[in-house]
Amino acid sequence: MNKVLAKALFLLSLISTFSAYSADNDARIKFNYQMLCQGCHVGDGRGGKDVPNMKGLVGNFLKTQKGREYLVRVPGAANSALDSKELAELLNWIIVVIGKDSAPKEMKPFTEEEVRMLRQNPLMEVVQYRAKLIEDISKLTREK
Repeated sequence: MNKVLAKALFLLSLISTFSAYSADNDARIKFNYQMLCQGCHVGDGRGGKDVPNMKGLVGNFLKTQKGREYLVRVPGAANSALDSKELAELLNWIIVVIGKDSAPKEMKPFTEEEVRMLRQNPLMEVVQYRAKLIEDISKLTREK
């Protein structure tokens, strides 16, 4: 199977696991990204000065439980005006669309309940916490 077809099938399988995913949800998710994330992470997720690049990378955080939790607990997510269902949708979309191949093959999508629980404890020292996570994830990846 060629790489393009394999990637398309992988992305479709991830998208199909999202609860109530539809074209209507896709439009809402894109709008939420534009309104709440794009100002700092820009349209394609590459970030900018002092803003982390998510493009092709954000899915790596799902390789550890702490990394998974980080994506919900980072202040921009945890303190978002979105309800927990919409935030779960947005995070799943970011991982698949912006994270591209960085998402683990057996990605477990965020659920409304998981997001509701995790966002109750937002991170305060994001930069140091993220640096340690990236170091730990890098070590884990090198070991495999």
